[in-house]
Amino acid sequence: MRRAWLIVLAGAALIVAVVAAFGHPAVFTDTDDYYALGKELATAAGFVAPLDLSPADVAQAKYDAHMGHTQMASRSAVYGIFLYALDVAGTLWLVTVFQALTVAWVIATLWRVALPARRPAGALALIAGLAVLTPLPFFTGFAMPDVLAGVAPIAAAVLLIYPDRVGRGERWGLAALLTFALATHTSHILTMVVLIAVAGVVLLALPVDRRRVLGRLAVVTGTVAVALVANSLYGIGIRLTTGEPLRNQPFLTARLLADGPGRDYLRHACATGTPYALCRFAHKPLADSEDVLWSDLPATGVFMLSDYATRVKLEDQEGRFVLGTLAYAPAAQFAASLRNWARQLGMVYVDDPVRDPAFYLTDPYWRQTNLPPMIARVADCGPRHDRCRSRLTVAASKRWHGAVTVLAVAVALAALLVRGRSAGMRLPRRLPAATAFLIAAVLVNAAVCGILSGPFARYQARLAWIVPLCAVLLVAGRREGATRLAA
Repeated sequence: MRRAWLIVLAGAALIVAVVAAFGHPAVFTDTDDYYALGKELATAAGFVAPLDLSPADVAQAKYDAHMGHTQMASRSAVYGIFLYALDVAGTLWLVTVFQALTVAWVIATLWRVALPARRPAGALALIAGLAVLTPLPFFTGFAMPDVLAGVAPIAAAVLLIYPDRVGRGERWGLAALLTFALATHTSHILTMVVLIAVAGVVLLALPVDRRRVLGRLAVVTGTVAVALVANSLYGIGIRLTTGEPLRNQPFLTARLLADGPGRDYLRHACATGTPYALCRFAHKPLADSEDVLWSDLPATGVFMLSDYATRVKLEDQEGRFVLGTLAYAPAAQFAASLRNWARQLGMVYVDDPVRDPAFYLTDPYWRQTNLPPMIARVADCGPRHDRCRSRLTVAASKRWHGAVTVLAVAVALAALLVRGRSAGMRLPRRLPAATAFLIAAVLVNAAVCGILSGPFARYQARLAWIVPLCAVLLVAGRREGATRLAA
């Protein structure tokens, strides 16, 4: 056991070293929301002294919170507390170290249970390869919950397919980590809900007693339930203290508008007298979901330019608008959703984690947020804010990580399809099931993110490293003796 933890520590150190080699931990616009949320909760709990604000500042803060309640349901208080606490305790490097440890642990555990006859040091070689060749370190050093999108399905795979090969303490630890990973973002929960159904099919294909199948599925389903409860507590607290519910921005509305069928339906509905709050914005382009949700420019913005009452109407009418669009142009929307899914699958390059932090330091809005101090605690960008750029460019990532992903897919297919000449070249019985589950996670993630929100590189690159992981496991599994690993 001591050797296993040494491998985890060494693997985490390798990942952190790559983060340092390319720059430093990175932030994103949403990082400010998570940090502010964590600080708000720490202040409410008495761990942080409230600021001594003027009456005008108090009034502005209340107004900002009032408007924020229309869009903060999509932000995880769980990750907010985690981010704020670790940044205060040790800067974003401590966040990076923790995320690296979780990644290294689940990879090392999966290697050990899936390939018990292989040397444990192989797990360290695997982690090193993923750290150097894939987007993994860039998301490990990203102050966002994205890397946990890949941690979750690996932890779930061990709990579902190899629970008999880990001790009780490890099972509890994996379940706790899975719960945390799911609670950090809604997309992780949605993906896992679909994967539970996938797991049911995968497990039934194995020689596992059906009662045990139900038990394993119940464990993972339980983590989803706990994650949902954990996420709801903040919203309950806000409603009890302010009387206002936390709401989500109309992400689906923005997606359908950007896809095209939503715009066509909106013009039809507004012309025929259907009362949508969106009708007042029908003259705008509405061709970019980011503009619809986030822009504050009069020519393109919608949600951010709306007052509280209009925002509530946009959100309350979303279900009716989505159903109306699907009924008005079902084939066109289905085709657009498939295109989004396909585009999302191919976007395996790093962009947001390597964005030049000078943007956050110089932009009139962002330089007043929590981001500049967070950046300053991990890097000296210099008086001209030009010393903090990542050593990786988006163009280099497209070539590098794209080529690695294509090669990994080819290797994985070869390992699955090419028949070994001897029994010793057969794959361990449960390994194809485990890798199928993990590849399903990559596919489902692309569907959840690409179809419901839109194809953005961050959504897929955050767990693209699972594909090379599966390829290595399958190649290593070819060398296992079938009789030694019979399930």
